[in-house]
Amino acid sequence: MPKGASRSLGLVWLAVLVLACLLLPWLPLEDPLQLDLGHTLQGPTASHLTGTDALGRDIFSRLLWASRPTVLIVAGATSLDLLLAVVFGTLAASRGGWLDRLVLLVIDLFWSIPFVVFVVLVVAVTGVSILTLICTIAGINWVAATRIIRAEVLRLRSADFVRRARAFGFPKSDILLSEVGPNLLPLLLNLAAYTAIEVLTLETGLAFLGLSLPAPAPTWGGLLAEGLSYFQSAWWLAGSTAIVITVTLASLHLLARDIESSLD
Repeated sequence: MPKGASRSLGLVWLAVLVLACLLLPWLPLEDPLQLDLGHTLQGPTASHLTGTDALGRDIFSRLLWASRPTVLIVAGATSLDLLLAVVFGTLAASRGGWLDRLVLLVIDLFWSIPFVVFVVLVVAVTGVSILTLICTIAGINWVAATRIIRAEVLRLRSADFVRRARAFGFPKSDILLSEVGPNLLPLLLNLAAYTAIEVLTLETGLAFLGLSLPAPAPTWGGLLAEGLSYFQSAWWLAGSTAIVITVTLASLHLLARDIESSLD
């Protein structure tokens, strides 16, 4: 594949997905909650591009409406994940000593918590909402990125340009902002793509297990779980959802690999 083509393919699909989410209220789609018991489990047709479900609801419309909370959760959890990672990773690497040991201890503690158990506890206390899912996924998923950023800041601290700035007497905060910070941006872009993949996988898995937004709100994982119940007689239910999830994950992966190769 030509250089940059993978990034272009990933960006095109992701841009179309985000644009569709923004324009959903104005798109000529059927109501994703509208029942049509006279056309249940109907295969793909001109009026229903990806068929209908067991209650006659249009799958194409439900897929697009399900993409809106998914995109919000992925964007929100990825942003919060990286924010926590930058703050704690940079503090641990720049301060060192007891603060570094404390951050590493907290990271090890969070890594020992089973993800599903953590989500069930949070949902039981706070209920399910987009904000809850964002905070829950980011609240336990930030540890890997924090270790990576901590290691990169430690590497940059020993770089020649940082040593020169330190020798000229620049404050540590200025060195972090003007020297270390800009050199973290390429790594953050790469981490953002890989973190989005992980968040999308986690959110879809939670929805598949029934731990995401409750019915009748459509979710990709919920549509996939529902479709598997009718897979032998109505393959398009699970098939169309699986295709959308796979293409989205593949686009993010292509984008992440292209960013990674440009860093090398």
